[in-house]
Amino acid sequence: MSPLACPSCGASFRAADIDRALGIATCHACNEVMDLRTRDAATEARLDVLTRPPPAALPLPEKFKVSDASGRLEISWRWFSPAHLFLAFFAVFWNGFMVMWFGIAIAGRQPVMALFGTLHAAVGIGVAYSTLCGFLNSTRISLEHGVLTVKHGPLPWTGAGQWRRDDLAQLYAEAVVSSGRNGRSTRYSLNAMLRDGRRVKLLKGLEERAQVIWLERTLENRMQIVDAPVDGEIEKR
Repeated sequence: MSPLACPSCGASFRAADIDRALGIATCHACNEVMDLRTRDAATEARLDVLTRPPPAALPLPEKFKVSDASGRLEISWRWFSPAHLFLAFFAVFWNGFMVMWFGIAIAGRQPVMALFGTLHAAVGIGVAYSTLCGFLNSTRISLEHGVLTVKHGPLPWTGAGQWRRDDLAQLYAEAVVSSGRNGRSTRYSLNAMLRDGRRVKLLKGLEERAQVIWLERTLENRMQIVDAPVDGEIEKR
């Protein structure tokens, strides 16, 4: 369902802009007054969504830390989990073996052997870097002056970005299921529907359903985005 928008400037109406008793909506962006007394069924449905009571607060996920001061909301959490201990052991073993492999290849002047090990060495370096990020990195989401920012660090990682509140029509959570040798695993992503109809991934790789639902609800409430159904989102219980 598309948001109820001002016919003059196109800004989405907020709950505070609506006076159902008088049958008007006053745009917070341009002060245009919209007459709602002769509204159709579609507009009535949008009004019901816009003016419904906010959902109850969810408990803060265990790994999350929240700071809310001076108009700046910041949510952060460390990446580390016990799985990174196993990955560290694997990275040391794998890369140690590759050092021996290349040592033998170089000493024996065997370029084919060295070339064959290149791909395996790249895998080892990738696992080592990913593991190091797991030990050191955190994710920080901040909302300040109408700008939503996602950062990962201190080591460089993909997925950082900034989005203006006025460009975000809706947030929604999505489950990503993958299959491997150890069976199926599920990770969750926080996505956004932009006002131009495009969909973007704000955050991916969350381990728990409760984390992504908490983020969606908290950020929508803070940005005064009224929750509405989106195709492909996970069920909210």
